Amino acid sequence: MKIKETEEYPFFNAFHDKSYIISHDDKKAVVLREPRESREYRMENKGQKELVVYKIDGGLISSNDVLKCDNGIYTEDDVLYLIELKGADYIHALEQLLSTISILLERPRIKVAGLHARIVLSKVRVPDIIPSQEKKLLMKVRSRKGDFIKKCQKLCEAV
Repeated sequence: MKIKETEEYPFFNAFHDKSYIISHDDKKAVVLREPRESREYRMENKGQKELVVYKIDGGLISSNDVLKCDNGIYTEDDVLYLIELKGADYIHALEQLLSTISILLERPRIKVAGLHARIVLSKVRVPDIIPSQEKKLLMKVRSRKGDFIKKCQKLCEAV
């Protein structure tokens, strides 16, 4: 395994407890979904990269007093994907991602080579204006060489 507790992998170095790691391997695809829900996030691992899949809500961040996203995927390229599977409350999903970034990266000052944020909604209400939370999230991920994608029902991407 390439990803291990070293300076090269600062996120994994800080968060490597097996109790909140769902998988740590180079499988062809990672599929995340809520039980009995149709929303799905799928990462196709075409480059056979080593991936660490984290349970964030109820795992990495166990406190019920703070907002947090559902899952994270950390790649051998030192890139972190934060994933939120949500019903229809888009603003709440944005706030969960912002809080997760603050708790996992900003407060402990952990740097990653890239940060990507993903939201998979069951329904998409298209607002006439971009909410301030989305603007703030875009600034945070872009400053970390990343991007933000939201989709309805299913989001599939390749690494």
